[in-house]
Amino acid sequence: MNDFETYILKLDVQEGLVSAPLDTANRASFFGDGVFETMIFTGGKIRFMAEHAARLEEGLHTLKIQASPLSIPAIEAYLREHFSAKQNLRVRWNVYRSGLGKYTPNQNAAENLLIIQPMEAPAAIKKNAYVSRELSVPTTVWSHCKTLNALTYVMANIERKELGMDEVILLSDKGFVAEAGTANIFWRKDNTYYTPSLACNCIAGVGRRKIIEQLQRKGLPLVEGQFGLEEVLEAEQVFTSNVTGVVYIAQLEGKNFCTDPIPQVTEIFK
Repeated sequence: MNDFETYILKLDVQEGLVSAPLDTANRASFFGDGVFETMIFTGGKIRFMAEHAARLEEGLHTLKIQASPLSIPAIEAYLREHFSAKQNLRVRWNVYRSGLGKYTPNQNAAENLLIIQPMEAPAAIKKNAYVSRELSVPTTVWSHCKTLNALTYVMANIERKELGMDEVILLSDKGFVAEAGTANIFWRKDNTYYTPSLACNCIAGVGRRKIIEQLQRKGLPLVEGQFGLEEVLEAEQVFTSNVTGVVYIAQLEGKNFCTDPIPQVTEIFK
């Protein structure tokens, strides 16, 4: 062990400290230095392929990481070859900066990692939601990006679980409603739909984008902006969305809401 650049050890319960593969050390695990896409493979295709590709490109550009040599069509082709086209799969695509370095990277090329799991449909309704008073979504240049540094959402969902709640709503560091623990948030009042703008530090969700496009296509009023919690509590209906679908909130901060499905919204994810 006298001549080496990096030596990686891990703790084995039975053997103690043992050598670990060098790729265990990477900028994803050390710094959360990258972005990811959670995609749904259904009917032999990646749903919302173009939107995922666009968001990934934007995220890599924001983090100054070079374009990935892997493409969504290549991923889709692999899934069709190795899995049944009838299977519904959840595909997480991590793209992170190559090399190691310390805080300062020694290169900007992209590395890729795919995690493929059976798709589990989300619950149609979440009964109890609350607003976190301990955690908020910070303002950064990459607030809208789906980065590998997701500690805010990890801690929010730990808090939610400890409180025995079904959903957590997060505010921005300026006090505006931002998003839910793993999803964007929408609400409806007087036949007008509302959702926080990206200025509220919410993730630029693919599901969010598709809902906004659908509402505009249907000619339904939609307002993106900066809203306080009181404006959500005045709504008739509140729902969250991510790429897996839509979930309706039955109760938030003691206020009850309608949970009847909205056909114009739910049909997007079929």
